[in-house]
Amino acid sequence: MFKKVFAILFFGFCGSFLRTELSLLGPHYLIILLINVLGSFLLAFIAKTLPAIISLSDATMTGLSVGLVGSFTTFSTFSMDVVTLVTQGTIGLALVYLIGSLVLSSGAALLGFRSSLLVTTESPSK
Repeated sequence: MFKKVFAILFFGFCGSFLRTELSLLGPHYLIILLINVLGSFLLAFIAKTLPAIISLSDATMTGLSVGLVGSFTTFSTFSMDVVTLVTQGTIGLALVYLIGSLVLSSGAALLGFRSSLLVTTESPSK
């Protein structure tokens, strides 16, 4: 149990650091969208690929998924951004941001899952 908690803390720090650094690179809404789309891809790719190519402990896999990707992505920030846009009266922009984030992040997760096939040479049905 301690190993899993330590892995989440360590990788969580790394993911939070990466998110903080990326947030300095451009407009807030665009960067949050980019982070969430990239995180969706990474979570699917990591979860599908790593166990197929190398043996990792449960603690390490949890650290990478919950810690690294979980702290890197920003669902709570995304949710508050939507609420802020709505309360500012920019409902159209809020809808575009909401739908765009869901569609692009889900598409990125599917792409991450499918990209693992290039690395693991599994058939798509697995």
